[in-house]
Amino acid sequence: MLVYRLLNFLLLPLTLTYIIWKALRHRQLRYLLQRLGLGLRGIPQHCVWLHCASVGEVNTALPLIAELHKRNPEQNFLITTNTPTGASIVIKQNQPYLYHAYLPFDWVLSVSLFITRLHPACLYVLETELWPNLFSLCDRAGVPITILNGRLSSKTTTTFKWVRQVLGQLLSKTKHIYARSEADRNAFIKLGATTDKVTQLGNLKYAPPSGSVNNKPDVDIAYVVVASTHDNEEEQIADLWFKLNRNELLVIAPRHPERRDDIIRQLSVLSDAIAVRSKNDPITTATRIYLLDTVGELNGWFSDARLVVMGGTFVPKGGHNLLEPAHFGKAVIFGPDMKNFEEEARLMLDNHAAIQVDSIDELGDKLCLLLDDAVALESLENNVKQASAKFAHIVADYADRLSQQQKQSV
Repeated sequence: MLVYRLLNFLLLPLTLTYIIWKALRHRQLRYLLQRLGLGLRGIPQHCVWLHCASVGEVNTALPLIAELHKRNPEQNFLITTNTPTGASIVIKQNQPYLYHAYLPFDWVLSVSLFITRLHPACLYVLETELWPNLFSLCDRAGVPITILNGRLSSKTTTTFKWVRQVLGQLLSKTKHIYARSEADRNAFIKLGATTDKVTQLGNLKYAPPSGSVNNKPDVDIAYVVVASTHDNEEEQIADLWFKLNRNELLVIAPRHPERRDDIIRQLSVLSDAIAVRSKNDPITTATRIYLLDTVGELNGWFSDARLVVMGGTFVPKGGHNLLEPAHFGKAVIFGPDMKNFEEEARLMLDNHAAIQVDSIDELGDKLCLLLDDAVALESLENNVKQASAKFAHIVADYADRLSQQQKQSV
């Protein structure tokens, strides 16, 4: 812990510079202040606090929050994130019981200011956000810490010995750890958690969404969604789409909407038949590609899509969660790189509920096959629905455990 705090102190100028740069880039004074533990006016005290690193974790937490609120309507909830994109998802929920703040950077002063101002009822940490000062100061202030959907990579469990020792000390400060798989449960125990503190409870990312923010304009034309794309994917897939000369509309939803201008420049070389959501461009019969460069609307587009292509899989980004479109009963095609979501990919493939391709060219073949063969598409969609239905209970399982845990604490 001493080594961590020393490194933290030595890196302070660089860290502060980065925080200021990011605040300027996103034009958010709130980002700067809250990362320093300030600017928290308007957030009530004694919230149930959930920390979610970014978009994926926020989407994972929202169905659980909805269920917990249904059971205890008087309770307020606070989600902290590290990123503005994660913040946008929270804010777009527009729920009177749900608040957002940026996580204070892991300095003693900033975390102390945050805890002292808000006096959170408890802290639920999604997945692997293990911050030494955050855990230590919450423990000292009597804020119980629970890890939800816990996962650990082999990289974490085999890192430097002093890092493993610090992480082991943090795990000793948790009230409980709910791991998403038996392998993750064993990894937490290997890192230092006691066996009685770790329970395998399933993967919250398999849970169906609690609802969607659907501001989707009326679309009279059939369309295909390409979700969570990264740099170079938009151009590759758009080029393929024009070569296929399909009648459907292609909707591209980049993982990072702030890349909009770069994406437009790349796609404009291919065609001028592009409409942009943030510009409120209309979708006409001449529109070939619709750039969905907004946050929090993707579920609405999933619901009416002919099928979905998952981005982050045709470039070395490790993929994204296939279960998000699957919960809408949509056939999903994904590329070769799913190293960050191997479990989800294997689940879908084993249930014949998704198709994996090895290249952009093979993607073109599968797109045409499914879009032109209603029987094949319906068969795949039925498999998707059957696979997704198996996980309808996960949110309730987590809510049961947390409600029981809260009663025992009173």
